[in-house]
Amino acid sequence: MTTILADLRLGVMISDSSISDGDRVWIGRKVWRHKGALIGGAGDFDEVESFVRWFKKPTAKPPSFGNSYALVLTSNSLTYYAGTGTGSKVQNGIEAIGSGGKAAMCAYEALAFTDPIGHQPALWWLKKRCFVS
Repeated sequence: MTTILADLRLGVMISDSSISDGDRVWIGRKVWRHKGALIGGAGDFDEVESFVRWFKKPTAKPPSFGNSYALVLTSNSLTYYAGTGTGSKVQNGIEAIGSGGKAAMCAYEALAFTDPIGHQPALWWLKKRCFVS
């Protein structure tokens, strides 16, 4: 189960670190940094790596996703990529992807993240249980 959650206002993107090919499970990176941006990918690892390579060295258009999703967090926007690889700006600035995405959003909203200073214990709880970039 992959879970990646990003919050534009806080400038954070967190993820789990478990990768599986169906037979094996290992620890790996699901969030990358590049020139001030955070890039998170869920789904087919080859597709995600292809997207990360494209983001680092853009060509005419982003690669298409068969069964993958990506989030790109910059200092002023959060963008969601799926399907054709065309990005959609996330209007509310908070999004989660992966098979655990809905559960992550529910937990995040239940912890009432409205004030990053007042909710440091909740942010600490999330960081302690997830891979943080």
